[in-house]
Amino acid sequence: MTEAALTIDDLTPDAQRAAVSGFAKFYLNKYTHEGLDVLAQRNSSGHIADINQWLVDNVNFSSEEKLTGLITSRYDNLVALLKALKTPFNNQGIPAEPWADWFDQQLARVVQGR
Repeated sequence: MTEAALTIDDLTPDAQRAAVSGFAKFYLNKYTHEGLDVLAQRNSSGHIADINQWLVDNVNFSSEEKLTGLITSRYDNLVALLKALKTPFNNQGIPAEPWADWFDQQLARVVQGR
């Protein structure tokens, strides 16, 4: 595989943790500010519900506590969600495309109601 075409499963444990950490930051930001509809359309396995339930249960945590808790408590859900999104990474766990750009492209593809 080329360097920017590795899946989450292809990454070393350290690179996988870096990928999950970066994605968790992005996820928490979208959860807090814009919503997760774009992600929900790409995954129907319940991982988003599990992640969000943890966030609801820990609503009083600081942003940093939420991020740390997500990575610790919902690591497997985050990995499974990354598998469903089929995101390519480089060998350091950095997505081939910044998460914000990926999100904007996905949002542009959503058919808008009239």
